[in-house]
Amino acid sequence: MSNYNPNFPNNTGFSDNPYVPVGSGQSPYIDSGHQSTAQLASLLQRFCGALLDSLLPSLFLLPGYFMMIFGAIAMEQQNQAGGNPDLPIVSILGLAIIIIGGLLTLVLQIYLLATRSQTLGKYIMKTQIVDFETGQPADFVKAAVLRILVNSIIASIPCVGAIYSLVDIFFIFREDRRCIHDLLAGTTVIDISNR
Repeated sequence: MSNYNPNFPNNTGFSDNPYVPVGSGQSPYIDSGHQSTAQLASLLQRFCGALLDSLLPSLFLLPGYFMMIFGAIAMEQQNQAGGNPDLPIVSILGLAIIIIGGLLTLVLQIYLLATRSQTLGKYIMKTQIVDFETGQPADFVKAAVLRILVNSIIASIPCVGAIYSLVDIFFIFREDRRCIHDLLAGTTVIDISNR
């Protein structure tokens, strides 16, 4: 006789029972892979995805920053030589690269969130934002508006925002690996590397 208990939570905090009622606090669709369709993203995948989301936009903007610095140095040299410093064309091009690069990065992130429920970092790390109750890819409102925009607004509140951001990050160590922004949006992040 087996010691299997379908209602005993496994190491992810979810029940092995796929018939757990919706709203019970446990997702019937996401667990450690016993009787479900998805596995939670690992802490390493979540960390690397967030890191890539922070660093990749900077790479797109870096050439523009260097061009603006070079232009500022040229203006300072003209000023020290006693001339009338003009804004060098390289500074104008640098500013254009920053604006265009920033817009392209924003458009790419919005496109990925709207069509794949992923950011660029999540796409690279093969993770996806899904609805916690259904296990389906999260819609744009949950993936972008609630998870990112609302979370950013709360994080920007003076004094409280910094504490909130820190607590939000530490929620990743819960058994279900859901940060506060996941709880606000009703989402979780899964590993799709096997798909």
